[in-house]
Amino acid sequence: MPDNTLRVLQITDCHVSAAADTPYRGLNARAEFEKLLPAARTWSPDLLLLTGDLAEDGSDEATAWLAARLGEFGVPMLAVPGNHDEAEVLAQHFPLSSVDAPLVHDVGDWRLVLLNSARRRKIDGHLDDDQLDALAAAVNPGSGPAPDHALVALHHQPLPVGSPWIDRYPLQSPERFWSALEGSRCRAVCWGHVHQALELETGQVNALAGPSTAANSLPGMEKFTLDPRGPACRGLLLGPSGQVSTEVIYAEG
Repeated sequence: MPDNTLRVLQITDCHVSAAADTPYRGLNARAEFEKLLPAARTWSPDLLLLTGDLAEDGSDEATAWLAARLGEFGVPMLAVPGNHDEAEVLAQHFPLSSVDAPLVHDVGDWRLVLLNSARRRKIDGHLDDDQLDALAAAVNPGSGPAPDHALVALHHQPLPVGSPWIDRYPLQSPERFWSALEGSRCRAVCWGHVHQALELETGQVNALAGPSTAANSLPGMEKFTLDPRGPACRGLLLGPSGQVSTEVIYAEG
C-alpha cells in the first residue's frame, strides 16, 4: 500500500458495563478489552471506527471508561450506536458519532459515512428514508466535490452471515440499503453486531463484519459458541486508488 494509505482500526461490540466486574458471556468484558489493547496500539491506526454495542448497559459510566481508554490512541474516534448503546450518551463521549443523521467524515482520498441502524428497545436494525437518502447523496459520484472513495459503517449486518443465532436480528429491508449504494463511490461496508470476523462477497464492495473485543462466536453456528482465539478487532488499509486491504488483529500471545 502507498504511504498515503489510511489506517482504520474497527473496534466493536465491547459490551463493557458500569461495574468493572460485570460478566459478559462468562468473561470480563473490560479485561478482554485490555488484553487486546497492546496489539491494537502496535497497529498504529490513523483513526478508530467504533461500530456499536460499546456499552452493554448503555450507561454513562461504561461509555466514559471506554472513551478514556480509546482516547489514549490520540486519533479521531468515529462511532455508531448499537442496540445496547444509548445514542445520546454515546454522542456525549464520542462527538463524532451518528445519532439522528449520518455522520460524514472526509480524510484524504476517503469519505467515511456512519449510519445509526439501532432502534430503542429493538435488537434488529432499521434505517429510515431520511438516512438512506442522505447516504445516497453522500456516496453518489455526482454529489459535488468529495473524496473519490467511500466506506460506510453501521451496527447491524446488511447481509446474512450464516449464523442463525444472530441472523434473526439483521438490518431490516437490507435491499433498500444496497440500492442506495448502487453506482456509488462506496468501496467497503463495515458492521459489528455479529461477534465474528467475516468477509462476504458483494460484487465491487468489500463487505466486512468486525469481531468483538469481548467475546466472539465460531462462525456458522446455530447457537453462540465461544471462539477460543479470544478478543479481536479489524484493521483496514484504505488506499488512495480505492484499494481495501484488511486483517484481523488478536490479543498478543
